[in-house]
Formats: sequence, C-alpha cells, structure tokens
Amino acid sequence: MIIKPDGTARRRVSSLVLQALLDQGYKIIAFKEMMVSESLAKKHYSVHSEKPFFPWLVDFISSAPVLAMIFESNNVIQGVRDALGATFVQKASPDSLRGKYGIWAGINIAHASDAPETATSEIALWTTEGGLVESPEAETFARAYIKKYIDGDVDYTMRLREVVKNAIETQDSSDKPLESLKDLFSKDAADIHKDKTDALAKVVFDFILEEIEKTK
Repeated sequence: MIIKPDGTARRRVSSLVLQALLDQGYKIIAFKEMMVSESLAKKHYSVHSEKPFFPWLVDFISSAPVLAMIFESNNVIQGVRDALGATFVQKASPDSLRGKYGIWAGINIAHASDAPETATSEIALWTTEGGLVESPEAETFARAYIKKYIDGDVDYTMRLREVVKNAIETQDSSDKPLESLKDLFSKDAADIHKDKTDALAKVVFDFILEEIEKTK
C-alpha cells in the first residue's frame, strides 16, 4: 500500500488513514517515507503506459513524499481495499477512507494492491527499486508517525475538494486555484519542504486544466 502525495502532505490525514487500518488488526511489516523516482513511478504504473493520463500519474506520485508500506494479515488485500473505498473519490462511500479524505477522482489518498499476484510484483518492485525493507520495527515506526502527526483537528479535505470542483465547474484556468492549492497543501505538511507541496499543487492543477479541456 502507498499513501500518495495528496495524503502524505496532509500529515493528520495520513495518520488517520494509518490508524484506521491498524485498528482493523492489520500488521505493518515494512514502512518508509520516501520520494518516488521517475523510474519507479513509470514501472509502478506500467500497466497504464499506453494511456493518455500515464504522464500525469508519474508526475503525481513523484511530486511529493509518499508513505510506502507492506501490510500482512488474513484477507488483508480485500480488507484494505474495502476500507479505502471506491477508487473514484466521488463514488466512494462517505464512511470509507477515500470518501472521508480523498480529494477528487483519482486524487484519492492511496494505492493498494488488488490481488496476491499484484501484491507480489509490487512488493518486489518497491523493495528492489524503492528501498522498502521488511523490519520487525516497521509497526513501531508507523505508530511513531501517527503519534507525531495525528493531534489536532486540522483537515483541509473539504476546502481542497471545493477548489478542484469549483475550478472545473467554472472553467477557471487562472492562477487562483493553483495558489489556493499551494496554500492548502502547505498548511499541514510538517517536515515537507514547500517546493514539494507546491509541486503537488501544480500536478493537481494540471488535472484541473485537463478536466476543463475535456468540456470544451
């Protein structure tokens, strides 16, 4: 599982997602905060390499830090996917993690392997090229992350959704939505440099521009 940049940049949101999954009894056996290289991003999304949105996927996941991890438990693959909810944020149940914290469409806080075969290949990729290492201390690291960032009641999900939704609906391609995204992504991004949250904002703004273009 990967908590994507839109989740990791919102520290409290990523902590709440992690806590919710640990509360279901799933064990974390590998945990790492990292930047994703272009090479790793392309290999991770290789199944979509012929799709027009492939370059955007690569830019998105490599824009700012992610949390990469391996969960272990009975039925963990389906369990994590059920907890996350529908891939498309607008279709996700309000009670699901994507329904609560996803921003828009595929800007949906997390990736999770969809089958044992996929999990095996993705774990191999992220351990060999991403430096993800199984460790008996992984869950301790994850819980320390939660403890560090979960306090408070800051959550900018609804404001982020409003910026994206309004910009698409009003076809606002000015810099105003971009500046709003930069501001919102920087508000709860402790220990993440602003150039990373700005890069994330720019990728989300690129998505807005693509959506506007589709309506013309």
